[in-house]
Amino acid sequence: MAEMKREAIIDVIRDSFNILLRCERNPWKIMQMFTINPTRATKIVNGKCEKVDEDEILNEDDKNLNKIVCRRCSSVIFPADAVMFVKEQPYDLSIMTHQGKGNPPKERISWWWYTEDDMVFDTVGWQTINKKKVLMCGDCELGPIGYRSEDNRRFWVAVERVKYAE
Repeated sequence: MAEMKREAIIDVIRDSFNILLRCERNPWKIMQMFTINPTRATKIVNGKCEKVDEDEILNEDDKNLNKIVCRRCSSVIFPADAVMFVKEQPYDLSIMTHQGKGNPPKERISWWWYTEDDMVFDTVGWQTINKKKVLMCGDCELGPIGYRSEDNRRFWVAVERVKYAE
């Protein structure tokens, strides 16, 4: 029964795509129609840390006051009041690029959003670069925005590599 429903849904999607293809000859434009926000990931951003005012990002519990979002595509990384602010823990991260590619210079970062719960992330991606597990935006893949411990139980996101939204 479930398999029949699945096949029926696939048929509807295939038929809809073919109708769109007859109306619009450019398959790329059709794919953009099915994307939540197709143009947001094309924004050019600075790959380095951008200073923030500690008083504007923290609530009374030293947690994030607002949502933490990707600097490039504005995808939510953490909801408000979800992660702890930690400072004076220096760690070197490469300058941010798409998918963390290339061999960019490193930057020493000391301000972090910290969690031991991977379920608190709204969206995040990760990959191993030079034997380090780094975090990046789960949607546009800008990173590294942070890193995770070798045992995959602790996560740090750089305070100055993200944006904040109400």
